[in-house]
Amino acid sequence: MDNTIHYLTYDPKEIWRVMFENYVNAGGDILYPGDEKEILLRSVQADIVQIFAGVDNALRMQTPRYAVGDYLDILGEQRDCIRIEASPATATVTITTSATGASDVLPAGTSMTADGEAYYLLDEDIILTGYAQTLTATVTAEKAGSAGNALLAGSQMQLAVNNPAIVSVVVATDAAGGNEREDDETYRERIHEYNIASMTTGPSRQYESAAKEVSSVILDAKAVNEGAGQVGIYLILSDSSGAAAIKAAVAAALSDITTRPLTDTVTVDLATDVTYTLKVKYICDNSSAVNAAIAEAATEYQEWQDNSIGRAFNPDRLMAAIFQAGASRVIWDTGSEFDGGTVEYTEIQDTERCKGTITLTAVSSI
Repeated sequence: MDNTIHYLTYDPKEIWRVMFENYVNAGGDILYPGDEKEILLRSVQADIVQIFAGVDNALRMQTPRYAVGDYLDILGEQRDCIRIEASPATATVTITTSATGASDVLPAGTSMTADGEAYYLLDEDIILTGYAQTLTATVTAEKAGSAGNALLAGSQMQLAVNNPAIVSVVVATDAAGGNEREDDETYRERIHEYNIASMTTGPSRQYESAAKEVSSVILDAKAVNEGAGQVGIYLILSDSSGAAAIKAAVAAALSDITTRPLTDTVTVDLATDVTYTLKVKYICDNSSAVNAAIAEAATEYQEWQDNSIGRAFNPDRLMAAIFQAGASRVIWDTGSEFDGGTVEYTEIQDTERCKGTITLTAVSSI
């Protein structure tokens, strides 16, 4: 069933019927397929249909439910909820130089790479004194996105244009901070959560929404009352390599006096992981379609369970999903556990999240 709402309805066949009828009533000749007058009227009908479709689409682009691209950006801006743009990863490198006897400058923007594909640019000028030196500098990925986070400490880098004074460039710290541009559906949900733009943080949802706005790396945020005037913000990140920078950015965003009530003190930390291991044995007709459906059900459950702070551990949901996917029998195999104990529905703290592994094994009998 198509639940799409249209603000302007039209039927091309009905438009043609009315045009044909009015043409004949006005004294026009009977039209036949291929007649030049029929072709002309058909072109006018097509223009009218396009106008109706354009007006309908323009009206739909004014609603958060259907707006996409730049139209969604406009709706977000009207609510003071700006789309998170892609950002490049940064890393620090150690540059070793030789004694050349002549001073020089390694300018900002100097390009270097570890693999010949991803390039990083020097953030600031480096003065080469002509003596042997060991320097630390910051580099930023040439292209924005999470791919830039792949640069690891210890990697040897090469300058795109050789400099005789440079002996080596070695990555000192892993690259971090790169993220993709926020996609339409994630942005649409965040606009919905942002609610009333003029409201400052205070209600937990406002704190949580403002925290998520900092980076698309943040999968979930939870605001917890930790005493009078004390607000704890707990995060789940899709990539923990830049956790310190993300926590600092969230703390800065939520501590601004234009954002929080004056009496609140905000602290930010990652949610504590409560681990689980689910080893699942199941019986099914062993068709590839059923096995694929069961694997997809396990993946969806894990995303649902692991990516939310304070969500109770609910293994029954996984078992039900596997049955619905086509299994005829399901059991927890030896080695399954939750937080070192039995596998059963368990409430967790508001500052915790469940995180674990799921192993699926199809068997012929149990």
